[in-house]
Amino acid sequence: MITPRTDRWAILSLVLLIALATIAAWYGARPAAPVRADAARTAHPVSHHRPPTLGSDTFQYVYPEKRLASDQVYNPVPPPPTSQPVHEYELMVQDVEHEVAPGIRVPSWTFNGSVPGPIIRGREGELMRIKLINKGSVPHTIHFHGIHPAEMDGVFEMVPPGGSYTYEFNARPYGVFPYHCHSMPASQHIHNGLYGMMIIDPKQGRPPMKELAMVMSAFDLDRDGDADFYAWNGKAFQYADHPIELQKGEPVRMYVLNMFEEMMAPHIHGNMFDLIRSGTALKSAELTDVVSLGIAERAILEFKYDHPGPFMFQCHFSEHMELGLMGWFVVKGDATRKASSSALPPVPKGAPHHRGAGK
Repeated sequence: MITPRTDRWAILSLVLLIALATIAAWYGARPAAPVRADAARTAHPVSHHRPPTLGSDTFQYVYPEKRLASDQVYNPVPPPPTSQPVHEYELMVQDVEHEVAPGIRVPSWTFNGSVPGPIIRGREGELMRIKLINKGSVPHTIHFHGIHPAEMDGVFEMVPPGGSYTYEFNARPYGVFPYHCHSMPASQHIHNGLYGMMIIDPKQGRPPMKELAMVMSAFDLDRDGDADFYAWNGKAFQYADHPIELQKGEPVRMYVLNMFEEMMAPHIHGNMFDLIRSGTALKSAELTDVVSLGIAERAILEFKYDHPGPFMFQCHFSEHMELGLMGWFVVKGDATRKASSSALPPVPKGAPHHRGAGK
């Protein structure tokens, strides 16, 4: 039975609910407390992240003042193509400290002491013989992408510390392939540095060009799930410190491989390239200046520059570029504008190395 007293309690309850909802909405609409600039700058001391709200008064990505020594640069030129009955390689797993950026070293597992490992090259139909020697502290393998027998797949044949194993297979098909450790957890073995590029040339070969081999990867130093540095060939900004020289009109073939579990997008400035996905064709079917590559995807980019001067090559994901995945081509040629490393203006103290972002 409904009484006047019941009506009053219902009305009071409704008023109370409305009041609580109003207060909650008011608090939700209040602006968040401002982020202290000094706290934001020191929250993640290893990486170069800056909150976007600070972009108006500071560089969002600040490059370390130290520069990579020239003798520490990964040589981007692959071994020349050859034809022989057997292509033999020896890959030794070594636990070393790897310099991911100037002055920043991390414990790494490597093939032959470098990240990425050495470039392996063979020819379609010829025998590949690769001996793995494990001088590391845990079991390892090598998994080669391509077509080969099960016992050469690098999944089951764990090689213990001090052990060795020899992989033999006929090189097919031609193209660009990754190789990497497949010991579990594979994600950690790869992230720790056990990966590299294998080039298999077609039987008839490709037209001669200046060749470059570029592996794209990243480094999460504190293992918080966010990469702190991105790099061409294992070292952030190394080809910004030491630009790659090209000649005006010189044909260039660049082999590109993504070995990190994020999408990458290699892009060259001031030019277009003929794209051969996976390197498994002799001719390009696409002319572009950027291509997206998922984990373990690869491509051949063929191009030549019509103009001299410095041109950036980068990953087109902005954070990747700003954290190390960029460099310079310095194109020489025209006498009226002789291009050299000095064509690049010096980086002001505290400025981002890609000479772009900031105030």
